[in-house]
Amino acid sequence: MSKSVVIVNVAYYQPGTKKMGNNYNHIRYIATKPEADRGDAGAYRVGDEDYLVERGTAAGHVKYAAERPGSSGLFGQDGEPVPDWLEVGSKLARHNLPVWRVIVSLRQDDAERLGLAEREKWQAAIENGVNNALKAMHLDPDHTRWVAAFHRKEGHPHCHVVIWEEEHGAARRQGYLEPGERKGVFRSFAREVFREERDRLTAEKTAIRDTIRELAGNDITKVAKFMSEVKMARLEARAFLGSSPKMLPVLTPGREELLVRKLQDLARIMPGKGRIVLAYMPGEVKERAREIADWILKQPGFSQSAERYMELARQLAGHYTRQPEDLDAAAKKAYEDIRDRVAQVVLKGAVAINRLDREIEFNVKREARQIQVEKRRIANSAWKAAWRALERERTRAEAQALLAAERDLERRRRQEREGRERA
Repeated sequence: MSKSVVIVNVAYYQPGTKKMGNNYNHIRYIATKPEADRGDAGAYRVGDEDYLVERGTAAGHVKYAAERPGSSGLFGQDGEPVPDWLEVGSKLARHNLPVWRVIVSLRQDDAERLGLAEREKWQAAIENGVNNALKAMHLDPDHTRWVAAFHRKEGHPHCHVVIWEEEHGAARRQGYLEPGERKGVFRSFAREVFREERDRLTAEKTAIRDTIRELAGNDITKVAKFMSEVKMARLEARAFLGSSPKMLPVLTPGREELLVRKLQDLARIMPGKGRIVLAYMPGEVKERAREIADWILKQPGFSQSAERYMELARQLAGHYTRQPEDLDAAAKKAYEDIRDRVAQVVLKGAVAINRLDREIEFNVKREARQIQVEKRRIANSAWKAAWRALERERTRAEAQALLAAERDLERRRRQEREGRERA
């Protein structure tokens, strides 16, 4: 078992072997798996029934990475167009140089702690990691290409990276990497995975050290007081702003289809004008929006976060009352508050569906497939916004509970000191 927080696996397909054909399958897999949240308006699902290339080849690895459940689709060099998996897969199926496959993996709790719960953060880490990995692999960066896909897999989010060189005079002909080269690839990606945490800790350490020097001199009591104030300030900031959400639960195809239908049904009864605010909606609309919010909050991932939020509400209320009915009422109110926040997100999703349907009604030419893609994008957007709303309130409540506990502890210590002084 690896002792490292980050795991980096490297494999390759050598030209002249049957496995080179798997490059197509792998590209297609990592880019277009049905559960993928690709964030691409032109993207669409490709079913498992129409694999064109044998599994277990280099093209197949690219296909694997793109279609993996929870994948967010292909991405490449920042600033360049999103790679087309068909073009990349077909090209690599016929490629006459080695194709390397890299998997960078973390446990979910480590990914969340390191701020790698979203595709955007992974994309930045992978891009910087690839740039350094090319040096370790002795590849010419001017002739090297790569694509990657983030798989938001529950328990172990990971990124598939496919690297290859274009033909040139000094191109590498053998895919095998020496142990030192493999170690260099590992370090390249591990360094980027930990970059944000390392930079933050370094900045905090420097700021605290400099402040202590100026403020405290050699007085250890002033140092202790300052550190306590820093801790409380952090908690107060988190209690006000919340912190980074945990990894977004995967919206499976079945749940996605059901959410689209629910949003369409809500869209049909929405008023045609006025502010999109839950409090101003007709009773029937409020009820339907809250029903959809209840459904979302019962889905895997959401339900655990919602239950934790309610438990935190009980803890906070416990600083003022011990009555079970009061604690239950606090938890109930907390749930209703977050449900209404999610219901507001649901209303915006229904409005977007309505807008799309009106465009179709006024003869805006769109392919049926494209219409469904856009409706699924709306459902995914609502799902993500609901998660962020829930996680923001949960993380705020976590900080509020810790802050209340710290203040309670400080109050008891002060009472004990005053008691000793009176004695």
